[in-house]
Amino acid sequence: MNWSGGIAEWIEGDTAFISAVFSWNAQKAYMLCNYYKSQGYKVRCGGQSVYMNPDMFRDFDTSGSVDALEHHNPMATFTSRGCIRNCSFCLVPKLEGKLVELSSWEVKPIICDNNLLACSAKHFDRVIDYLILGKLTRIDFNQGLDARILTEHHAQRFAELPKDTIIRLAWDNTATESLYLSAFEKLKTVGVKPQQIRTYVLIGYKDTPEDALYRLEKVRSQGALPNPMRYQPLDALKKNSYVSELWNKKALADVMRYYSNLKLFRKYSYEQYRIISKDQIPTKQEWTLNLG
Repeated sequence: MNWSGGIAEWIEGDTAFISAVFSWNAQKAYMLCNYYKSQGYKVRCGGQSVYMNPDMFRDFDTSGSVDALEHHNPMATFTSRGCIRNCSFCLVPKLEGKLVELSSWEVKPIICDNNLLACSAKHFDRVIDYLILGKLTRIDFNQGLDARILTEHHAQRFAELPKDTIIRLAWDNTATESLYLSAFEKLKTVGVKPQQIRTYVLIGYKDTPEDALYRLEKVRSQGALPNPMRYQPLDALKKNSYVSELWNKKALADVMRYYSNLKLFRKYSYEQYRIISKDQIPTKQEWTLNLG
C-alpha cells in the first residue's frame, strides 16, 4: 500500500506523463518535464503542483484529465470525484468541482473518495457491496470520512466489512466536536473497534496549540489514534514552511512528531515529551528492537 510520495511518472508510446501532488513538488515536476522533453518525448503533466503554478508549466501540455491514481498507488481507487464542501484549506473543489458519483470503478482496497458519505445511499451501498463481493481482507477509507454526515446506516454497513478495515474520520475544528463524537459513537455501537477508527486532525490553521491539543487528546481518549495533519497553504513551494501567528515553529514540530508516533512515545504524556531530554526517548529502530 505504498504511495508514490507525491510524483508519479510514466511513459505511453511517445508521451511522458508527470502527475505531481502537493504544490511543493512543483520544481521537481518541472525538472522532470524538461528532462523528458530533452529525451524527445511529448510531455503531459497535471496535478496540484501544475494547477497552482500554471506559468511554470506553460510550455507543456496540461490539457484534459488523466487517470493517474494507479500510478501513485496501484491499490487505490475512486468511486466518486469532487465534494459538497468548499473548505478554504482544500483544493478539491477547485480541481474536481462538485460531487460526481462514478458509474464504474475498479474494486481495490484503498478508497480515495473525497467525500464518500455525501454520495447517495444507493451509491454508498454499491461501494460496500462491491467491497464485500471482492473478498478484500483489508480495506482503508483513506481520505477522511465526513464525520458530520455519518449516519447509523453508514455505520452499520461499515460493520459488515472485514475487521481489519480502517475507517478514517476527519475533525478540523472544535466547533464540530459533538458531530465528530456522535459519528465515533455510531461506529462503536455497531461493533467497529476504536482501533479501527483513525482521525485526521487539522492543526496550524485558524486554531491555537491549545485547541489542537484538545482535539488530539480527545481522539486519543476514545481509544483511537489521531493523525495530525499540519496545514499547508495551497500554493506552498516548501513543505512545512508556513507557521500561523498563533503558533511557532517548535510547537508545530513537537505536536507533529509526538502525535505521529504515539506508539513510540507511549510511556510519555505530551508535556513529559516536551521537557525530558531527547536522549531518553528511544529511536524508532530501538523501539522496534525492544518489541522483538
